[in-house]
Amino acid sequence: MKHLILSTSCLLLQLVLIQGRCLAQTPDFVKDSLDAYVSRAMKTWQIPGVAICIVKDGQIVHQKAYGIKRWGEPSKVDEHTVFPVASITKTFIGTALVSLEAEKQVKLDQVLAELLPSFQMENKSYRTQITVADVLSHRSGWRTFQGDLLNTESSLSEEQMLHKFALLEPVFPIRTRFGYSNFGYMLAGKAIKTVSGHEWGPYLQTRFFEPLGMKRTLTQVQAIQTETNRVKLHAIKDQQVQVLDDEINPQAFGGIYASASDLGIWMKTLLEKGKIQERQLISEAAIQKMWTSHTIIGKDFAADRNPYLKTYGLGWEIMQYHNHEIVQHNGAYAGTLTCIGLIPSLRLGIVVLTNQDGHMLHEALKWQVFDAYLGKKAPDYVQNIVERRQKRKLAAAANSMEPPKALPTPLETGMDALLGVYENKVYGSVFIEKQQGLYILRLEHHPKLRAELTPNSTTTLTCTYNHPMFGKTKLPVDIVEGRVKGFTLFVDAFVEAEGYHFRKVK
Repeated sequence: MKHLILSTSCLLLQLVLIQGRCLAQTPDFVKDSLDAYVSRAMKTWQIPGVAICIVKDGQIVHQKAYGIKRWGEPSKVDEHTVFPVASITKTFIGTALVSLEAEKQVKLDQVLAELLPSFQMENKSYRTQITVADVLSHRSGWRTFQGDLLNTESSLSEEQMLHKFALLEPVFPIRTRFGYSNFGYMLAGKAIKTVSGHEWGPYLQTRFFEPLGMKRTLTQVQAIQTETNRVKLHAIKDQQVQVLDDEINPQAFGGIYASASDLGIWMKTLLEKGKIQERQLISEAAIQKMWTSHTIIGKDFAADRNPYLKTYGLGWEIMQYHNHEIVQHNGAYAGTLTCIGLIPSLRLGIVVLTNQDGHMLHEALKWQVFDAYLGKKAPDYVQNIVERRQKRKLAAAANSMEPPKALPTPLETGMDALLGVYENKVYGSVFIEKQQGLYILRLEHHPKLRAELTPNSTTTLTCTYNHPMFGKTKLPVDIVEGRVKGFTLFVDAFVEAEGYHFRKVK
């Protein structure tokens, strides 16, 4: 008994010493300033809720939630509140497929068509070349966000989306340029089902989340919809916070809901080379492979405004920063901005979750924490961002002091000539109707989306969508011999930069 008491005492002493060392290594910014920093940023940018987790040397050194789940209501966010993590989902898909390869169930250089014979691309040469690794590393030839109008807030099923996407022509020669493709990850999710026999969501649950005790990570629609400790999403419109409608449609490119506490477990597992309580859940070789550069993105700025080389691995961005390699991924969608960032050499990781999409807190805080641990003297990055935006705003205001432009020119044909039905080979049909004196655009596969059309010039329209993510755009109109023959539909570049040409059929 005496020996047992002494052993227990030694163990407790070791734990105290370990915790003491972790505390001593924690930078002053994290220990003393982080709470005030987040609170100021939330007030500046009107962010309703934030949840943060920081991991260092296998320990949680900061895990805290701030604010509320829904604007104007008292229910507070906590570390177990689930947020949509958006494209952070891609990191799980990448981890799943490199793990399946490590288990010799698939080869990442295998042609995707062998796993998904139903995905029949019109361009046969691409179809016979694109591999699993190509879609995971965004080098398949598709332009960034190409086709995303089809998968954003649409009523199309996954099969319908993929059928329509297959009609689009890739833009670049394969493996020559980076093109961030959400559809590529939708295909990767389907590859997981072919290989494992399970849909990507249930596979992640049984392969990773359950063994890790990540009970606050959700992939299924019903589980997300019935979850009560879940944030509402928000946007800023006319400098006011706007609560957005829920659009829950989990996809392999983005759709997981998770808590800061669960993502802390995930970061610890990755930073400890795939081990959890001495169990090797993910092979070290698999982690190294997914964190190996496959595609060059190019130079990108960190918060210090200096350019650094950025590449893409298998589900992760990789950045070289002050003699350290950072692996990271952001998530962005209507009503949410998130990030996960790891410095494996320091066994350091941070995740930031928010329920508003008009700020830069997630990026600013990530770099603030990284610089603190790197011992790099850094300014207040939130304040820097606010000041830069203010300068741009003042410059824009100065330019607007020029004489006012003339009123928009009426459309050459008159607005009534627009009324009718239009078709596009890939998308389908859209409709222009007159409702209470307004000219309204409706889209067949986006039943909740509306846009008001007003003249901009003799041959262009201003298109104002009712959903903030789709924005306000200009639409060129095809007019031949005084008749409207069609127009090109654009949405905000955040959704998709390229236009869809529609021809008038009725």
